[in-house]
Amino acid sequence: MQKTLKSKRLVLRPVAPVDADWLVDLWSLPEVHRNVASIPASPDKDFVLRRIHSGNEGEEAFTDICRMIELDEKRAGMISLNRTSIVDAFGLGYSLHPEFSGQGIMTEAAQTLLNWSDGFVAPKYYISGHFTDNPASGSVLRKLGFLPCWRAPVYSIGRDERVDHLYMSRLIG
Repeated sequence: MQKTLKSKRLVLRPVAPVDADWLVDLWSLPEVHRNVASIPASPDKDFVLRRIHSGNEGEEAFTDICRMIELDEKRAGMISLNRTSIVDAFGLGYSLHPEFSGQGIMTEAAQTLLNWSDGFVAPKYYISGHFTDNPASGSVLRKLGFLPCWRAPVYSIGRDERVDHLYMSRLIG
C-alpha cells in the first residue's frame, strides 16, 4: 500500500530510513516531544529507525500508515494512522516542525490522509486526542471533524509525567 499522496501544497510520502536524522532532530525539540506521548525527550537514531521499521511492517499488516509531510521538497513533519490490530480503529498522530506552525499544513496533510483512507478503513471511525495544554492540536482535530469524547491523564514519555489529555473521535461517512 506504500502510496505517495498529494494535496494542493503537500506531498505525503512513505517514511524511509533516510528520514531518521531529520526525525531525531524534530522529535528532540521540546515543543514537539512534549506534545507526543510516545516520543522520549532525547530520541536517538536507533529509536527512530525502529519506529520507521515498525511503521513499514505495520503497513504490510494494515496496522500502520506513516507518511513524511513535504512542502516545496522540504520535510515539514510526519503523520500516521496506527492501531494495535485490524479490528481496532486507527488512531491519528502527527508531529510538525515548529517553523511550519500556523500555516494550515497539518490540517491539510491530515485531511489528505483521511480522505484517502476513509474509503478502506474499518471500523468506520478514527480516534485521536491532544494534551489539553496544546490547544493548537485540538484546533486541527476539530477542523477535521473530530469530536471530544472524554478526558483522562496520559503518561507522556517526553515529559516523564501524566498529562491531562482530551480523547476525540471522528466517524466516517
